[in-house]
Amino acid sequence: MRLQDTFVLALPALSVAFPGMAGVSSRAEMETYLRERQAESSAEKRQLLGGVVSGLTGTIGALTNTVAGLLGSIASSVDPDNKRPEPGYEFIAPGPNDARGPCPGLNLLANYGYLPRDGHVNFGQVLDATARGFNMGADLAAVLATFAVLTDGDIATESFSLSSVGGVGGLNRHSTVETDVSPNREDFYNGCGDNHHLSSRLFKQNVGFAAADSSKQFTLDVMTSQYAAQADFSKLYNPYLYFFPFPLIVSLGAFAFYPNFFSNGTYLAGGVANYESISSIIGAQYDSTTGDFTYVPEKWPENWYRRATPYGAVDALVDAFTTVYPRNIIVPAFPQLGTPNLSPQTILCDIYMGLNSITPLAIAGTEEDGAKAITWALTTLAPIIGPGTALGCPNSVLSPDSGFALFPNASQTGGPGSVPPSSTLHTGNNVYNKVYFATPPTKPTC
Repeated sequence: MRLQDTFVLALPALSVAFPGMAGVSSRAEMETYLRERQAESSAEKRQLLGGVVSGLTGTIGALTNTVAGLLGSIASSVDPDNKRPEPGYEFIAPGPNDARGPCPGLNLLANYGYLPRDGHVNFGQVLDATARGFNMGADLAAVLATFAVLTDGDIATESFSLSSVGGVGGLNRHSTVETDVSPNREDFYNGCGDNHHLSSRLFKQNVGFAAADSSKQFTLDVMTSQYAAQADFSKLYNPYLYFFPFPLIVSLGAFAFYPNFFSNGTYLAGGVANYESISSIIGAQYDSTTGDFTYVPEKWPENWYRRATPYGAVDALVDAFTTVYPRNIIVPAFPQLGTPNLSPQTILCDIYMGLNSITPLAIAGTEEDGAKAITWALTTLAPIIGPGTALGCPNSVLSPDSGFALFPNASQTGGPGSVPPSSTLHTGNNVYNKVYFATPPTKPTC
């Protein structure tokens, strides 16, 4: 495949996420558009994450006072029918064989039995559980679940795993639905494949932003600051930053989900995105003796009420692209532009990784034709820019992939077939009651 062809494949998918690219028809025009967006972002002067972390969190004693200062706010104007969990749904901590992964909301729903407790879920179950548990709009849930089945699961049964099956596939699989720049998970490369355990240093940073806000809550503006800081960190320290159109939407949307789904009550209508709600729902338990956050099973706090009105796809896109994204533009498909990490190797790796998420959106025709086209492209590129080659991606940045990018193993729920050696220890079910990433992983230690 010629380099020009990869740009042509990317255009339809990029124009979905960025309407300004609808008239773009060539590589040169696309590069001009992306560089203009990058220039707009670079015009804003921001401190790099190191300064942000030290300025916000301070000492262990200071953070203890910060956490204490965020407690106490309660929701108002709530409907008793929206109290969660409902009768008949009780919290049971997941066992060692229960799949839990990078999405705290889905993990929580499985912990209460709104989803199967073993973490192996299907399309219909996800739509029903996200509506009942968080009042997620059916359109938003359908978009997210469709891509999870398509790239991480089994199309024949419309199912996927919340983490992985036998150490492969599922939502833990990087470069499909799961992507870099997360509110509370480290990037796949920097975490040596651990993109699914809660990062203590990231949530500590988030708490600092909430404490600095006049509301003392995890508002959309606070979460936008969290995004901007993590985007800076990723652009500086992750040469294999992955930010393609659909995963980009998921990444940006996740920051908007905190106040809109995790708030106690309806956000901006009497609800409060308080520390009790956010920390409990994402499974962050503060240890005042160490100053770190232990990752514990996700659960609702006492007297918690879901939002009263659905929050759908349009709501998420508006918040993501008008509030979150403008604070720190990451060039889609080629996030190394404007960073110290731009090189022939990282650009070629972008192309190789991007086929997983771009090609299914761009190729017309049947599912089988799409799978064949992707397989051909990856097979052709692998000897040139695949793992182990001079110009290729390191194993530590690639998720399991046996060739078919749409659904690599139709007979196996969860998907792809083999695990890169460097991330074998990090692709299984979550292990709770541990501290992960107490310090920023500026250099991955695998």
